[in-house]
Amino acid sequence: MRILKKALLALLAIIALLAVVGFLLPSKYRVERSVVMRAKPEAVFNQLQTLKTWPEWTAWNVQRYPDMKTSFSGPEAGAGATYNWDGQSVGVGSLKLTAADPQKGIAYDLDFDSGQYLSKGEIKLEPSGEQLKVTWSNEGDLGWNPVNRYFGLMMDRMMGPDFETGLNNLKQKLESQ
Repeated sequence: MRILKKALLALLAIIALLAVVGFLLPSKYRVERSVVMRAKPEAVFNQLQTLKTWPEWTAWNVQRYPDMKTSFSGPEAGAGATYNWDGQSVGVGSLKLTAADPQKGIAYDLDFDSGQYLSKGEIKLEPSGEQLKVTWSNEGDLGWNPVNRYFGLMMDRMMGPDFETGLNNLKQKLESQ
């Protein structure tokens, strides 16, 4: 009985320690990736502001997630355009463009699980001579939940490769035209 009591106390101490450490972790995350391409800013912007083209170049498409169902609402392009998805492997979510500037790029609000996980992102365009630097970023607030804060430590490893894939697919698509 004494061993069981010590084991239980040790387990409670570990849980308490993990919770305290969780509260000390960052409450925000940011993921960012960039690529340089030889493409006209107008061509890139048209791909960015028209959400119906996103499945052609992002990593989030039905080839990767065959059960994903997508729909689009709002305007055809620009601020207000919305991309919705639902599926066993991807969950429920939406991406809504909040800004679209042909010189600067786009900004969006990202929503997973009906408002449970919200974040903001942007894809910036930075022309430099014949080349164009395209930077995709996403950031969010993890709140006070220590479990979410541990999850935040993995956001870069989870989202970063998908951003790289999407940017490289976009680059390949536009440079081959």
